[in-house]
Amino acid sequence: MRDRHKVLRHRMRNVTQYDYVVMDCGPSLSVLNQNALVYADHILIPVSCDYLSLVGVRQILKTLKQVNDILLHPVSILGVVPTFYDVRTRISVEAVQTLQAYFKDRVLPPIRVNTRLKEAPSHKKTVFEFAPDSHGAEDYRTLVQKVIELSRADAAHYDGEAAFEQPGA
Repeated sequence: MRDRHKVLRHRMRNVTQYDYVVMDCGPSLSVLNQNALVYADHILIPVSCDYLSLVGVRQILKTLKQVNDILLHPVSILGVVPTFYDVRTRISVEAVQTLQAYFKDRVLPPIRVNTRLKEAPSHKKTVFEFAPDSHGAEDYRTLVQKVIELSRADAAHYDGEAAFEQPGA
């Protein structure tokens, strides 16, 4: 199929009743991920607060560049989400500092390590249903609010010439 990386975009063209569509994809450039990236305007990059995950961010940035260069579809980074954040560990604090040095104000509030986040799926519930007062639920509420603020600000400043933006630019 000639435009196989555009199948999702084509099929979703009439889906207009949503303000946001969230797709969870890995960092590879598989056909499924190509479809998601060609459909997307912006991405959120979750990054575990550990050294190897910081190294993995490079692969994600390469993937975005390929989508922009090869598939001719600009995708911008709406934000980077530090996950498994534990304020008690030096690696977590250093990981967030490293992300902030590179991505600047695109680093979103971290998602703290939280047992309730791990338990909720085994009960077939979201963290909001399973433990609505937990730190995990609180962190995700804060993240959602920040994403809404950023996307509204982006829409207000959109000039019709979206391009792949280098972090910190």
